[in-house]
Amino acid sequence: MRKTALIAIFAVLLLPAVLEAQVRILGGVGVTNPMSDLNGVADVGWHASAGLQLGIGALPVGIRADGAHHSFGQQGANPSADILSGALSLVFTFPGIGLSPYILGGLGAYRTGTDAPGAETESDTGIHGAFGVDIGALSYGGFAEVRLVNVGTASPGNRRYVSATIGFRL
Repeated sequence: MRKTALIAIFAVLLLPAVLEAQVRILGGVGVTNPMSDLNGVADVGWHASAGLQLGIGALPVGIRADGAHHSFGQQGANPSADILSGALSLVFTFPGIGLSPYILGGLGAYRTGTDAPGAETESDTGIHGAFGVDIGALSYGGFAEVRLVNVGTASPGNRRYVSATIGFRL
């Protein structure tokens, strides 16, 4: 009985924090710069992304799910390359007024394809980390973020790129 009462009191104390959960919709565009093995076959390109972030008002930690399409420029005779990604991240936001810096890290699934005749797409997993800043107060505003992605591949080598994104958040 005593344990049940303690659990009930703890749940009632946490209820306001759960009710203050913040759901944010994110959208952005930016530049993607290939690195490592990817740099030898692709040139700087662009990307578009969309995401959903869930944060709990009482804690500076949140969870973000996002997807992006990266289109790399053609380098020489190499075919152009695209990467479609889906990622899940843990976000830690530092306190701030008007500007709130954050860091994030997580795992993702990455599907790489080229426009070469007969080429097949490859799907691999990878890790990522980012530093960014939320701009604006309350629920509306913008964000700027720089993300490093490292995709492990079944074939020798890896695909690594850095993306710089600016966007909005609701």
